[in-house]
Parts: sequence; C-alpha cells; structure tokens
Amino acid sequence: MGERQGDDGLAVAVAVALLVGGVLIGRELLGLWPVVVVAYGVLLAVYCGPMLARRVADEALVRRFARRLKRAS
Repeated sequence: MGERQGDDGLAVAVAVALLVGGVLIGRELLGLWPVVVVAYGVLLAVYCGPMLARRVADEALVRRFARRLKRAS
C-alpha cells in the first residue's frame, strides 16, 4: 500500500512538471491567454469529466425508468 502511494505521488509530480513545462513552452509560442485557456480547460475536463459523465448516465437511467413506469401504467 505504501508503494502505491509513492507511485501516485510520482505520477502527480510528473504530471505537474509536464503541465508547467507545456505552459511555459506554449506561452512562448502562442502567448499567455490561449495557453492558460487550454491548460485550464484540460484540468477542468480531467477533474469534472468523470462526475459529469456519471451524472449524465444517472439522468439517462432515471429517464428510462420513468418511461417504463409510464408504459406500465
């Protein structure tokens, strides 16, 4: 279990290094604001993506269940 936490910490460190490096290189090539928008967009997608997908799937399941109840009545 301790080894897994070390691997997770290493993965986070590498991800942060890549993100910072990518932002710095992108800033020089494209300018500050386009790079900030893309970087934050990726971070939000990674952070909110699974929650949003779960919520959409739950809503679809509820709609399907409601249709079945409506047909049964």
